[in-house]
Amino acid sequence: MSGSPVGREQSWEEREPSGTIAVVPVREGRLPEGGLEVIAEAGGAVLAGDGARAAASALDGAAHPLLVWETEGFRPAAWSHALAETCSGFGVVLLPACPDGRDLAPRLAARLGRPLLAGAVEIGPGFAVLPRDGDRRGIRVGLTGPAVVTLRPGTGGALPRADSDTAPAPVGGLAAGDEHADVLDAETLAVVAPDPTAVDLWEARRVIAGGAGLMSGPDRGVAAFALLSEVAAALGASVGATRPVTDAGLLPLDRRIGSSGARVSPDLYVALGVSGAPQHLSGTDHPAHVVAVNLDPGCPMMAVADLGLVTDAAALLEVLARRLGVGTGVDRVGGDEEELG
Repeated sequence: MSGSPVGREQSWEEREPSGTIAVVPVREGRLPEGGLEVIAEAGGAVLAGDGARAAASALDGAAHPLLVWETEGFRPAAWSHALAETCSGFGVVLLPACPDGRDLAPRLAARLGRPLLAGAVEIGPGFAVLPRDGDRRGIRVGLTGPAVVTLRPGTGGALPRADSDTAPAPVGGLAAGDEHADVLDAETLAVVAPDPTAVDLWEARRVIAGGAGLMSGPDRGVAAFALLSEVAAALGASVGATRPVTDAGLLPLDRRIGSSGARVSPDLYVALGVSGAPQHLSGTDHPAHVVAVNLDPGCPMMAVADLGLVTDAAALLEVLARRLGVGTGVDRVGGDEEELG
């Protein structure tokens, strides 16, 4: 959903509630997952947090006007008070459904007195699409008035760039001040890295996925997928699956990747026994590196892989488990290993 860009001569705080503004929490000068996408969907953006101006400078050639608010620490309650006046001039306030965005959005919605549409997978003129039934279907919700919306990373558009012949997008400062410093807020004790095996698939930087090629043997893959989870944990990766795997109950539905599941864009995607059906590949949004393991060298997954290994995926998984020293009854590194053809 694209609102009209805000001109240099017009004050953002004095606008009528129309158009779309993105609010993007920044930590240490870095945009969160989905930050670029909400900026692309909006007519302007507020970047707030530690290193907000550095993050704005990194948006090389961005066509959208930006406001930056440099502030230390993430305090969603205080931020909702500080940003409310600026956001009130826009019909739709759009945030990424990253952890900080999910914390800030409901507080901002309450402060503005607006409904919150959380985790949208699509947003357009006058509507948003929200996933239901474990992402198996979406419902189209009409935006009949001002609203706050969070957009799931991996579902938005690309950030347009300004033409070389045009002036760069304006970047201004937001004087939110510290007058809301006394607002009651949660105290941050520590910021810890997420457990990669537990994060949502669309947030994972490494994904190791299992397909029908692991559903063999008398147990139909039960042991293989238990081992896959241990290997993924050892590699700091999240576990993914194809539809046949989740339909068989070998992994929960939220681990499904594809048109009826999650959309992923990791740095590394390892596909074990995944043939690469169109429904599955539609959920892989250009991973940086793809490794495919399959007995069929002509399967679609091999065609998109940076590295293809023509071998039995279940056997390779067992060897990898030995190397990593995981798995019940699996020898530590240095034990005997079978050769793979």
